[in-house]
Amino acid sequence: SEDFRNQGIAKRLLEKLKKSASTQKVIKLNCRSDFSVNKMWPHLGFVALDEQPGRSTEGHLLTLWSLTLAKADQLSIFQANMSDETLDVIIDAQIFFHFDEPDSDNSMPSKALLSDFLVDSLNLWITDELFNEIHRSGDSDQREKSRNRAKRFPIVEHDPSRFENFDKVLRQILPHGRQSQESDVRQLAKAAASDVNIFVTQDQDLLKKAEEIARLTGLQVLSPPQLIIQLHELSERQSYTPERIAGLNLSWKRLGSSDLDSFPYNCFLNHKEKQGKFREKLAPFLADPNGYECQLLRSKNEVVAIRVLSSESKKILTAPLVRLARSANQLLFGQFLIADTVSKAVGKNLDMVKFDSLDFTPSQVTDLLKMGFTKCNDNFVRFCFSRCLDRAEALSAMAKLCPESIANYRNMSDLDLERHCSPLSLAADQKYFLIPIRPGYAMSLVDRQQSSDDLFGGETSVLLLWDHVYYRKKNRHKMLAPPGRILWYVSESQQQIVAMSHLDEVEIGTPKKLFKKFKKLGILKWNDIYEMCGGDISKEIVALKFSHTFPLRKPISRNEMRTIYKEDDVGLWLQSPSAIPVATFRKLFHRGYPDRS
Repeated sequence: SEDFRNQGIAKRLLEKLKKSASTQKVIKLNCRSDFSVNKMWPHLGFVALDEQPGRSTEGHLLTLWSLTLAKADQLSIFQANMSDETLDVIIDAQIFFHFDEPDSDNSMPSKALLSDFLVDSLNLWITDELFNEIHRSGDSDQREKSRNRAKRFPIVEHDPSRFENFDKVLRQILPHGRQSQESDVRQLAKAAASDVNIFVTQDQDLLKKAEEIARLTGLQVLSPPQLIIQLHELSERQSYTPERIAGLNLSWKRLGSSDLDSFPYNCFLNHKEKQGKFREKLAPFLADPNGYECQLLRSKNEVVAIRVLSSESKKILTAPLVRLARSANQLLFGQFLIADTVSKAVGKNLDMVKFDSLDFTPSQVTDLLKMGFTKCNDNFVRFCFSRCLDRAEALSAMAKLCPESIANYRNMSDLDLERHCSPLSLAADQKYFLIPIRPGYAMSLVDRQQSSDDLFGGETSVLLLWDHVYYRKKNRHKMLAPPGRILWYVSESQQQIVAMSHLDEVEIGTPKKLFKKFKKLGILKWNDIYEMCGGDISKEIVALKFSHTFPLRKPISRNEMRTIYKEDDVGLWLQSPSAIPVATFRKLFHRGYPDRS
C-alpha cells in the first residue's frame, strides 16, 4: 500500500525470510527489467546475475537477482541448491495453440499463463499426445512451427499401465468419437498417469466433468482463470477479504476460485446473450488479477452485481464490465453500484471514473446522467476531484484526462460544474453548513464506515440511494437554503466529521405532508417523526434533501475542528446546524481529503 512505503518494511520482511531459511543457501527472483522496483534490490543486497526474455508474447526482459545467504567453499551462486516452490501443471492442446493466436477474449486467458508474474510459481508441461494434435494440421509450415515450440516445453512421463486403466475409465464419461475428442481423453489419461496432478483447459465439456474426473483419476481439471485466481489468492490473501458496506447484509468481495463453480451466470446475461459468450468476456479479466479486480456484490448470501475495476492510469478508475443480476431491487442496486464506484475512486484519490457503455440498460443510463456522467465515445465518464480548485484549474485537469468530453462542461455554471465533478469544491456562490447527526441516523445516511463496522449495518434500502432526506425540528432553519454544501458531524460517542454532501432542497411542512413526499428517501419511520414533533402532527418540521454524499478519506475530529475554527476566529456550534465561512469549509475540505500522492 502506498500509505506504508518508505518505512523499511521491505527490508524487515526480507530479514524475516532470511532467518526462516534452513538448508537454502540462496534467494533468487526474477523481476521485469522495466519495473522501477529494480532500484530497490541492490539496496537489499541482491546481485543482478543474468537477463533473459520472459515467457510472455512481448518477451519482456527479466533480470535474475540473487542474494547469497551463506558462504561455503563449494557454493556456486549459479548452481545453488534451491527448494523448488513452483507448481507443475499440464496444459491441453487448445491452450498450447492459443499461445500463437491473435489476442482475443478466447485466447487471452490461455496467454495469461505465460505472464511474467507467474514465471516463478508455475511450470507448464505437455503430454506427448500434443504432437498428434500438431500432426493433424494441414499446414506443413505451421506443423514445424508448432513442433519447435512444443519442444521448448517439458514432456511428462507417464506409467503405461496406469494410462491404459485411466483411458478406459475416462471413455465411460467423456465423448471420444472424433479425433480431437480421442486426443482429449488420451491427454487426460496420460496426465493422470504422471506425477503432475493438475490439468489446465478451456474446454467447457471437460470442465463440467471436473468433479467426476477428479473422483475417478485424482486429476484436478481447472480453467486458466481458476488456476491463476487460486495462485493469486495464496499470494494476495488480504485482497480477497470481504469489504463490508452494511454489516453482514451487504458487502463487496473479490471473486475467488470457489465462486466460479457456483457463479449464477444466467442471472447476468444481456438480452439474447449466450452464457458461453459472457464466460468468454469475463475470462480475460479473471486471468489477469494483477491488472483487473473482479468484485461480487452480495446482499445477504445472494450475488446481486459484478464489476471489474482497473486503474488504467494514476488518475482514472476504469470499469470495463459491470452487470446487475435480475432481481426485484435491480434499480436500487444499479444506483448504488454507480455511486459506490465513484466513491471508491474518491477514496483512492483518483480523478475520473470510466464505464464501458455497452453493458448499461436505458434505465441505468438515466442514473448515470443523473449522477454526473457524460457520454464520451463508447464510454460514460465522470470526474470526481477531491480537491479545491478554481474553474480554470478544473477545466484544465478535465481536458488532460478526457479531452473529448471537455465541450460538455465549458458552458456549465460553477454550481453545475461542481456537482458534475463532486466532491470538488469550486468556491461557487452557495452556502456552507455543519450539520450534527446522531450515529444511529448517520449509519444509514452518510457514515459508511460505521455501517460496515456494525453487525447489522444501516437501513439498506436507504443506504443504497443517491438522494436522501434528513428530518429535523424547526429550529435555526432560516439559514438553511439550497444550493449549499453540508459537512456531516456525527455526535455523541464519535464526535467527528465523516462525510460531505450537496444540499438540494429544504422544505418546511407538517409531518404527514413531508413524510408522504419523502418516505422512500429518509431513514425515519412515522413513529420516529411523530416522536420528533412531540405527538403534535400540526407542528411543522424541516426536511433536508441532499445528494452527492462522499465519505471523507480522513474523518475530522472535534479537536481538529476546534483548531481550524479558532484560526479563522469562528465560533464552533455543534448542537444544531450552523453556517461555515467558505475559507473555513475549504480548510476542513483539505483536512478531510488529504493528498495521497
